[in-house]
Amino acid sequence: MNTRNLWKMIPLLMVFLLLLPPCALADAVKDRMIQRLPVIADLKTKGIIGEGNRGYLGYVTGNRVMEDVIAAENADRKTVYEIFAKQQNTSLEVVEAVQGARKAEKANPGEFYQNREGQWVKK
Repeated sequence: MNTRNLWKMIPLLMVFLLLLPPCALADAVKDRMIQRLPVIADLKTKGIIGEGNRGYLGYVTGNRVMEDVIAAENADRKTVYEIFAKQQNTSLEVVEAVQGARKAEKANPGEFYQNREGQWVKK
């Protein structure tokens, strides 16, 4: 992901997170996710990670660098998805599936996403 695309993602992430109820948890999650964006974008560009079909980051290769960053991002995503599920009166699984499809659709050319069958596909 290039810098221009990264800057385009920040406003989307901000809008996404601003829809959350105002609380310290939401602010902390938002701040952490924004801070991780450059690392995640770099790992995506290098083909090390991709967007999984359940809306979480996954390793495309055996190169499991920055595992702490990926685990933290996925934990924060799960927190956000749980809030969305509660707000929309639906299950976490439904939100994960929707987010997985959205993230695959928004992947940049050259980045990986996981299809419904669980295979990594380069966009």
